[in-house]
Amino acid sequence: MFNLKNLFSLTKSESNYSLNYDFKSIKVPEKKASHILVFTGGISPAPKNCVLYFKNSPKPDYIIAADSGLEALSDFQKHFNKLDLLPDAVLGDMDSLKNKKLLKEFSKTAQVEKFNPYKDFTDTELALILASKVKAENTRVTLIGGSGGRLDHLLAIYDLFSSCLAPDAWLTECQILTLLKKDSTIKLLPRTLSSPISVMHTSASNSAGCIESKGLEWESELFRKTGFPSLSNVCSKKNFDSKIPVEITARDADFIVACDFDCGINRK
Repeated sequence: MFNLKNLFSLTKSESNYSLNYDFKSIKVPEKKASHILVFTGGISPAPKNCVLYFKNSPKPDYIIAADSGLEALSDFQKHFNKLDLLPDAVLGDMDSLKNKKLLKEFSKTAQVEKFNPYKDFTDTELALILASKVKAENTRVTLIGGSGGRLDHLLAIYDLFSSCLAPDAWLTECQILTLLKKDSTIKLLPRTLSSPISVMHTSASNSAGCIESKGLEWESELFRKTGFPSLSNVCSKKNFDSKIPVEITARDADFIVACDFDCGINRK
């Protein structure tokens, strides 16, 4: 039987379990990255929908592909040819990778580590563990993919926003989810008046903290105190017509803000 004890250990943290793993085939670079892309399996957004996000983001300087996320990376590489999106590391059990030729192609330049599929955690978690070793304090980590398929996998990724492995942004099939850390502000400028903006608690707490907002149709004093504070809110007509961004500030807890790809995002 495959010995899980040799592969990982579980350490209890304040809000979640964090997996500790020292990679065998992937050497962690000494120079820390400023923007890490993590491509994972499941349904990914169309590359054309991510143009605005990449335009307003630092240039990616470390790229990880997890399992069939390698196929999504290949699609993004073709679309964003000026960004030179070549993987630095490829990992996973490769059980959902359909185009095996990509593994052979990218392994010529990327470091590759394969895992036994008999394990009690996901390839997405493995990729974010590697990202945590590569990033610096102010590094942005963008997770791409992971939509659709098994609901438990989807909820497991959502739960990662409450852990030390949390990505800063999650690009799903049709939305961007941004981690809004406590006492930080995000500014959103949607391209259409009907573009939805939602605010969610992380899974670490159903009721902690509060939100302060400016420029929404339904402002924060109307928000729910538990669960999802605001679902399918929109920019006020006054702000939209004046091209004034919506401002959302988290107080005393982390939150998640969801918006469409046509929405300009500015974090401070």
